[in-house]
Formats: sequence, structure tokens, C-alpha cells
Amino acid sequence: MPAVIDKALDFINGMNTSVSVPHPMDESTTKGLLKYLKELGVPASAADVTARGNREGWNAGFTQKVAGWADKIAAGDRVIVKNPEYFTAYMREQLRAQVCVDESQTS
Repeated sequence: MPAVIDKALDFINGMNTSVSVPHPMDESTTKGLLKYLKELGVPASAADVTARGNREGWNAGFTQKVAGWADKIAAGDRVIVKNPEYFTAYMREQLRAQVCVDESQTS
């Protein structure tokens, strides 16, 4: 798994993953993360999300919800981010930096 996807999943892992339905702030952040990964050309798959969720002990409903968003976004389907301000510039910078690390390791 590319480091950038791993980093995005680290951000998600810091949320309340013990609930079946993400808090609206967590939902917006997660969708923002997943959409940005797609923009960077490294979309997260449902398998990536499910593997991390299982490994970290996320609630099954939470994992299924996030994996569904990952699939929709990777497929180019429309996903609405109700509060885009929760996906911060700091997160963008961290993900963009990981893309650079991934690219330098494959060169």
C-alpha cells in the first residue's frame, strides 16, 4: 500500500472508529481525505480501508461506510462533503508530502 494511503488511514484511525456511523465532522474529513487521494492519483480502495479497519478494530459499520465511500470516489461517483473545512490544509500538506516520498522510492 502506498505511504500516502497509509497516512490518510492514519488520520481516519484517529477518529472515533468505535461507532457504526461516523460523526458529521469525521464524515466530512474522511470524504475529503478520500477525494484528495483520488486527486493525487492514488485512490484508496475498499480493500485498503477494510484491511486497516480490521487490523485496528474499527466498528464494522464504520469500516463498511468508509469502504463504500472509497469505492464510490475511486469509481468517480459523486460524493458530497457537507463540511469541507474539516479537511484541513495540514492534512493536504501531509498527504502531498507522502506522495513525494512514494515517488522518490519508486524512481
